[in-house]
Amino acid sequence: MRVLGGDKKGFILKTRGGGLTRPLAARVKTSLFSIISGEIPGSDFHDFFAGNGAVGIEALSRGVSRASFYEKNPVCVKIIKENLERCGLVPKAAICLGDVLKIIRHKRISIAKPGIAFLGPPYDSNLGRETMLLLGRMGIDFSLIIVEVRKKEILESRYGVYHLFRDEYYGETRLGFFRAGAS
Repeated sequence: MRVLGGDKKGFILKTRGGGLTRPLAARVKTSLFSIISGEIPGSDFHDFFAGNGAVGIEALSRGVSRASFYEKNPVCVKIIKENLERCGLVPKAAICLGDVLKIIRHKRISIAKPGIAFLGPPYDSNLGRETMLLLGRMGIDFSLIIVEVRKKEILESRYGVYHLFRDEYYGETRLGFFRAGAS
């Protein structure tokens, strides 16, 4: 797995073997960052269910000012740290070890300004929907939330203040794009 764009393009990222994580496919990641490219400069980026950190590292490579990684698996957190070190991005990153839903419930999210959130939970776990329900209830201020789920998983059109404004499908992958405000 490589960084696909930005100043760290071509850096090889370590992944967890054994099929225990599901990295975002290169074509989906390329499309995602093409869609959000205008929102990246100077934004903060929050990578929930971070796995090896590839999405947040891609965001850093492409110009976000800071990225936070949220992951409950200590092996994955170690890999995120190694990947950040390999790319020289440690000063622009923060890692939070723990269950994403508990982190949100206890407001352990550091948001200095409205930023971009990416949710990449395990497929068929319903965690994308549960996390959006919680974010909508908690009123945490993101300018954009992207949820990656299997295409058959249900995402509502509204979660609290967040409304779905764009859906993209890539084989079995669905990206739902949410913003705060009226639809």
